[in-house]
Amino acid sequence: MDTAQQGEGILTSQNLSTHNSDSSTEMEIIKKNKLRNVIIAVSSFAFAIANFVWQLTHPVTAVSILVSMENKSAPLTSIGNNGKPTVIDFWAPWCSNCKVAAPTLQAVEEQYGDSVNFIMVNGDDGKNWPLIQLFGVDAIPHLALLSDEGDVETALIGPMSRNVLRADIDALLTKRENCEAAPVCHEELPYKMYDAFSNRESRNINFQRAMDEIERSRAMSSSQQ
Repeated sequence: MDTAQQGEGILTSQNLSTHNSDSSTEMEIIKKNKLRNVIIAVSSFAFAIANFVWQLTHPVTAVSILVSMENKSAPLTSIGNNGKPTVIDFWAPWCSNCKVAAPTLQAVEEQYGDSVNFIMVNGDDGKNWPLIQLFGVDAIPHLALLSDEGDVETALIGPMSRNVLRADIDALLTKRENCEAAPVCHEELPYKMYDAFSNRESRNINFQRAMDEIERSRAMSSSQQ
């Protein structure tokens, strides 16, 4: 065997050794990936089981949805003061129609939350009776729809479909051109039901203005004492 042939034999042995080393490395990587995938799969399965058990032991009820929405409600002082229309929902825990409407209200709030004030009012809470009287609520669910200026436009009574509520909200959000001369600056609401303010001098609600007037009256009374 000449030198060239010996050299070729040496190169071939080295290549084979390198190939075997690369194969071992690839096998180790494959094993690690398989182990990682198994761990991920087991962890995901365990998480899914834990999540199922938690949901089973902590069911999301319609009342819990309404309570959660009430806890996140916009303040009453936002009505007519932050440039957003307002939806006020009067509800009660015993009201079956309120429970039916809960998922719809939640979905609509999630869709319009950044551009509409959503306020939930529990009719069973005694502190809310002044609000119930102010809005003329005699049946629930009662959805009062107010313009961004705080004017009560209508009230939808009973469980409403998502499309009906969305259509009215879209109208409140759509501004008319050259609306200075028009009675209202938004589009006409396609769905109107109950108007508790038809016989009142004003349909405008502004709690911030009312609170400011109360504070001024208190200040004047204090200064006169």
